[in-house]
Amino acid sequence: MSTTPQPPNAPEVRPTGKGSPPPEGSNNRRIDAAFEEVARLAGTDAPPAEFYQNFLAKVVAGIEAPAGAVWLRTPQGFLQLQCQMNIDGVGLDKHKGGRQSHNELLRQAFQMAKPILLEPYGTTGIHEGLPAGNPTEMVVLLAPIQFEKDTVGLVEVWQDPRWDARAQRMCLNYLIQMAGYAGNYVRNQQGRRLAGQEQLWTQLEGFAREIHASLDPTRVAYHVANEGRRLIACDRVSVATVEAKKCKIQAVSGSDVVEKRSNLIVLMRALVDAVLAWGEKLVYTGTKDDSLPPDVLVALDDFLAESNSKLLVLQPLRDERQKDKPGPARSALVMECFETPEATEPLIARLEVVGKHATTALYNAVELHRIPLGWLWRPVAAVQTGLGRKTKAIIAAVVALVAGLTLAMIFVPYPLKMDANGQLLPVDRQNIFAPHPGHIRQFLIEPNSKFPAGQNLILLEDADLKSKLTTLREEITSNDALLQALKAQQAEAKDQTQLRQAQLARAKIEAKLAASQIELNDLVRINNADRNRPGWFYVNAPPFATHRAASHKPEWTVLDPDFREKYTNMLVKPSDPILRLGDINGPSEVKLKIPEKNIGQVRRAFDNTQADPKLEVDLKLTSAPTKTFRGVLYKSRVSGEATPDRDAHDESNPVVIAFVSLNDDSIPEDLRVPQSEFVTGVDVHAKIRCGNHAMGYSLFYGVWEFLYEKVVFFF
Repeated sequence: MSTTPQPPNAPEVRPTGKGSPPPEGSNNRRIDAAFEEVARLAGTDAPPAEFYQNFLAKVVAGIEAPAGAVWLRTPQGFLQLQCQMNIDGVGLDKHKGGRQSHNELLRQAFQMAKPILLEPYGTTGIHEGLPAGNPTEMVVLLAPIQFEKDTVGLVEVWQDPRWDARAQRMCLNYLIQMAGYAGNYVRNQQGRRLAGQEQLWTQLEGFAREIHASLDPTRVAYHVANEGRRLIACDRVSVATVEAKKCKIQAVSGSDVVEKRSNLIVLMRALVDAVLAWGEKLVYTGTKDDSLPPDVLVALDDFLAESNSKLLVLQPLRDERQKDKPGPARSALVMECFETPEATEPLIARLEVVGKHATTALYNAVELHRIPLGWLWRPVAAVQTGLGRKTKAIIAAVVALVAGLTLAMIFVPYPLKMDANGQLLPVDRQNIFAPHPGHIRQFLIEPNSKFPAGQNLILLEDADLKSKLTTLREEITSNDALLQALKAQQAEAKDQTQLRQAQLARAKIEAKLAASQIELNDLVRINNADRNRPGWFYVNAPPFATHRAASHKPEWTVLDPDFREKYTNMLVKPSDPILRLGDINGPSEVKLKIPEKNIGQVRRAFDNTQADPKLEVDLKLTSAPTKTFRGVLYKSRVSGEATPDRDAHDESNPVVIAFVSLNDDSIPEDLRVPQSEFVTGVDVHAKIRCGNHAMGYSLFYGVWEFLYEKVVFFF
């Protein structure tokens, strides 16, 4: 292995030594001719593909090498085979892993930028994972092609292993000198590229002036596409910008309108998205680069199948202001040539120059386009310019805004809504009381039980009732026995006097018996007492107070969940409510508690010209907080008395009780409270619509009333 580089003007070498044929004049002339021809080629402006093919042919012919190759660095920093001669015959794939070992050798030679001579099946001795070596039966010679201090490629030659070590080193020096001529070609090409860029300066002034003359992304993109195509001298230039993380083809040179749905534009947009996500420049010169990301390769194949481009360069345009921000570049340029150009480097160089100018113009236009409410602030900016100074414009805007708001508060009508809270209750509801004092012995129903009117609900026992019933029964039994005795006495009367006395006594007893029987029946009926068990009586479900349609069969439902724990074996009075019943399948209503301070607004809002004035009410149920329902409040259902709110925890401010109907025919179906939301006791927040008033009063009526009460009324 050798790592001794030689300058391009190193002394000429002649392969000689043991194991090789003696040098002859023809060999010397061949080497001299190879140097001369390669030096001449390096000074021409031949395209890189043509130069490197001729260059390799002269290099291989100069030392009669069996095979050779030239590897060049791609824009992405990878080595790519530029040209080769008989590389398939050296046996890289003859042994397992040979190709990978050779690729690692190329990588190390490129990174070290030093010449390498490697014997057959030899290794470099440097292991960074996969071992690098020569997997062939020939000697491998490698020399770097350098431009200034950068390595731009490698020249590789395979030589016959029968040559001795001195001859092999001479061949390596020969290869180093040839690589120097290739470096001269790269330097000359760079000079020509710079000369082409200098020629653009006179044209770039007008181009820059036009693309910076507008802040409309579409107009800027059309200038970049059409004028850029003329400057670059290619067949087509397209401009893409990024909006909402997706690219948009803003302009295509030579087209007045971009047809977004065309297959070409769709595929171009997919290619730009893939390249922007990758973040590197894409250069396609007619051969595929398998080192590209899979998404870019797929998008490139699809686009080339549609456009048939022979040269394609996709340049992301990332502004300096975006360098510290995440995400892809804001714009990109797509350059295409439909015929293979003689030289691609000048085109790419001019594209880079055009791209530098277009980057700032497109970034400014896209950034301005992203600002929201542009239609609003542009007229404001024009007004500010007309007023002359920023301070004057701000003062004028504030004055205009205050005046507009004041006029709106006075003259614009706005609905006045008064707040109130309430609960959802069934229309048919009853509190159950005991008809007679007594101890509750048994509940005959369960929580949430449903039953018709008249059903026995509670079994109670009372000693006083038992005593009364027992006394009455004893009186009835006694009077009945006395009556039977009087009947027998009457039948045995011997004269009229005895008969009359017996009849009078019988009439009195019959009257007492009838009175006792009526009193007993009334006591049993009123208390729903059990005749078989004196002192025991029932509480029944009451009848329904309102009329129901034939389609609805009313049923009572127990609304209390804990009545058993609270009242079993407890002594209750007729004034103590025991159960709450309601027909939850029937119509429901909202029991509102209107604050005393709001009742005046509500009462004034009723239209007294109607037979039964009513107001609409917006309802929001706690069980459905995201929906607003509608109800109707009739004047006849508003209480005429303000009573303290006993349910308030902090202050018992007076409230007026009102009932809101939920089943009124005037309520639209989509605003009615659904049957699934009819849960007794659900809290409801209501806003009573009290008509239209001035916007200022509707929004700030509380402030107005406070000021009137505390300030105006005080004076």
